[in-house]
Amino acid sequence: MAMSGGVKSVYGRAMRYWLFLIYGLVGFVAALAPAVAAETVVAKTVIQCPALSDGAAPPAFDGPDCKDLPYWQVDPQGRHLWLKTSLEATDALLASGKPIGVFVSGKASSEVYLNGRRLGQNGSPASMAESEIPGRMDAVFYAPRDAVRAGENDLVIRLSSHHGFLHFRYPMHWVALGEYANPTALILDAYWPSLIPFGALIAGFLYFSASAVSGGLRLNGLLLALASLFAAGQLFVEVYRGLSPYAYPAHEWRMILVVLFSLGFGLCLIAHVSVKFLAHRWRYAFGATAIATLASTFIAAGYDGKAAFAVLTPSLIGAAIAGYASYRRQPQARLYVAAITIFAATILLYPNRFLDVLFFYEVAALLLVLFVAQAFAFAKERKQREDEQARSKQLALSLERVEQSKAARHIKISGAGKIDMAPADKITHCKGAGDYVEIFLNDGREILHNGSLTQLESELPATFLRVHRSYLVNTDFVSSLTRETSGVGRLMLTTSAEIPVSRRIMPRIRSALN
Repeated sequence: MAMSGGVKSVYGRAMRYWLFLIYGLVGFVAALAPAVAAETVVAKTVIQCPALSDGAAPPAFDGPDCKDLPYWQVDPQGRHLWLKTSLEATDALLASGKPIGVFVSGKASSEVYLNGRRLGQNGSPASMAESEIPGRMDAVFYAPRDAVRAGENDLVIRLSSHHGFLHFRYPMHWVALGEYANPTALILDAYWPSLIPFGALIAGFLYFSASAVSGGLRLNGLLLALASLFAAGQLFVEVYRGLSPYAYPAHEWRMILVVLFSLGFGLCLIAHVSVKFLAHRWRYAFGATAIATLASTFIAAGYDGKAAFAVLTPSLIGAAIAGYASYRRQPQARLYVAAITIFAATILLYPNRFLDVLFFYEVAALLLVLFVAQAFAFAKERKQREDEQARSKQLALSLERVEQSKAARHIKISGAGKIDMAPADKITHCKGAGDYVEIFLNDGREILHNGSLTQLESELPATFLRVHRSYLVNTDFVSSLTRETSGVGRLMLTTSAEIPVSRRIMPRIRSALN
């Protein structure tokens, strides 16, 4: 069934609005500044040396086992290390008069020295797992003013990471000197824009769940509901780092959940696209995509990379399926091509910001498009069901008339102390009058029946319709139906009788007569 011009224009407007929205969001989120204040200085390179024993003083950092490397290459997993770097205390930081702190973020326990003064420890680093106490993933150490020098400051850190079962490619995230603040709050500041679409994801889950339960297209509604739920779950797990200062071993479970939720979303997305455009062949496409997605996720380096590929692979294949459907001129295919292509392109264009913030805006926007498309699909299917029901009623009415013409049906009329038999096909209409019913025949006769109109309605064939609380009409004798300005209707019969139609049932009567 081709879409009408009005529906096509709605789809066109929806696509343009969505493109405008998503490009605006991408520009906004990509331009977001890091959550760190401008006067914060982040370590870039360090000198790394092995720690030879627990409780020893910092080394001279000039031994043969020491080496210079970028901070992001530091790996304390299964090791006990000393690090040294130099951080500048900016004039703005010193002039602010605010407390100063040293930030250490990563999968490790740590002990920090600034300009030779010990600031404290996060957990308890050690050479062996049984001696180590796991520290928090994100920690801050207060630096007294008299310990901070103008210009360069020597920062020494002892690290170890012996707990957990996963090996991260980049376990250390950052070391910085800046205004003292709760690191968890700083992380939440970076994540807060992603909380905005959380309500949209939950609303999408509730809407698509209700749609799947209430009627047609149940599988597609269920898949979109699950996609919304997986995205909402991933959002919560991502933001959890800014809600709770957890110990570093918990970070492994957090990253596993991020990847699993990404997989769930990606597989639900490709299943939805396959079901929508490939009909009975959707299982083959879904199975092949699932294998490719699991393979690319397994091969990808780093857990952020795994999460990205868990969404990117099914998105690219979904865009290809929608493109094939667009070539075959299937309804809504072009809208899906545009939406999923932009979604996949954002992952490629902004890989470093994608999982932090962009993902959830993109998902919310993508689900908004699918919501509009699915709503039209639901409406179309509902209209088809209504048309089928109307045709079924019309067929039943025609069969009833055929049966009635083959053998005239008679009903019992009780009144005046006797029972008469009246042919149903000769009755034009019936009018209720309390405990009696006035029955009108096509030859002009009127018969008074001792009984209720509701009881009589159950005995009459389907050609009779209840058009008013006081009237039954034989549709074989209807010549026209008019609607008055008040909303009520009026039936004209071939016998010139006029029958009122109540406002409430006017649409049903019009549908039945058509």
